[in-house]
Amino acid sequence: MKNILKIAVVLLTALSFSFANAGELAVSGNAKASYVIVSSDSTTGAADQPNSLGVSNEFTLSAGGELDNGMTFGYNIDIDGDTTQDDGSLFLETGMGKFMISISEGGLETSKKGALSATGDRGSDSGYDEKMFEEWSAGDANNISYHTPADLLPFGIKASVAHVPATDADANQSVNNLITSGNDYFTEANNSGAVYTSGSLVNAGRSFTQYAVHANPLDGLTVGASYGDFGGIAGSTAQDAEGGSWYATYGIGNAQLAYSKSYVALPTAIEGDTYENVLGQKYSALVAVNDDLSISYGVEKSEVTQMLATTADVEQEVTQIAAAYTTGGLTLAVSMNDYENAAYTADKNVTSTVLNVSMAF
Repeated sequence: MKNILKIAVVLLTALSFSFANAGELAVSGNAKASYVIVSSDSTTGAADQPNSLGVSNEFTLSAGGELDNGMTFGYNIDIDGDTTQDDGSLFLETGMGKFMISISEGGLETSKKGALSATGDRGSDSGYDEKMFEEWSAGDANNISYHTPADLLPFGIKASVAHVPATDADANQSVNNLITSGNDYFTEANNSGAVYTSGSLVNAGRSFTQYAVHANPLDGLTVGASYGDFGGIAGSTAQDAEGGSWYATYGIGNAQLAYSKSYVALPTAIEGDTYENVLGQKYSALVAVNDDLSISYGVEKSEVTQMLATTADVEQEVTQIAAAYTTGGLTLAVSMNDYENAAYTADKNVTSTVLNVSMAF
């Protein structure tokens, strides 16, 4: 018995050393302190929110290596807040492309590509929950994806496809966490847009597939598009859920320009729903004043169309002016954000000012 234990220890030790030599382990991340001021004197839904001060953090633990045949592999996991795992992916990259299995990341949507920001946080993600709905994302659930190699097609064309077999909010069905039944789908838990809080919600579907393509046809110019639709529609619907977007970015000198447009058809029942479609557009400019200082200006618009012709459509608009100064691993940033018709509510206007101090590790 002792000899068996000794052999087991020796084998485990040898395997441990072989695994350690096969890959590398790295930790990266940042910590950010923020001061947020939100105010509104709007006659509709005035915001009375106290000034807030807080610190957030996000760290990425990544590991990877190379096989004898030249293939590379890796794993990454994001840890933030109270050391909670929220995202992760396992990948294998070959000469024919990259295969990934992702947990709550790996989305292919391109609707946000038109919103450049000096701070890294677009206006619709800065200090106030305006509930703008943009585009469904495979990264909101667990998915398997394939990505073509960067040099396989002309003009830098790269294509990707991601499939979500189950759109449950928590469907991490590993051997240690089996889900016995699934009753939830892509709903407000994954997309906080206000379009999901009115009318009788029809589940979008039990599965979801998303596609994306990107290209660099000219120096400085990048274009792309994405599209996603659902399978296993639950219940009778008048309109199935689907959505897509396209974008273009152009860099000239020390400036970058970006534009994107998105189209979303919401799942609607035969009767009773309020919103039918969401049409969005974003445009922005980012200028590097020098190696340390950058400034940006961006506008995001999102219009919801109503099921009933007698109900007026509402367009929400978010405008941001931002600046960031970086020295070494320290970044000082400020953004001023203006929200018109927030949460798709007419005349609900809010402003926010966000001051950030972040440190990269």
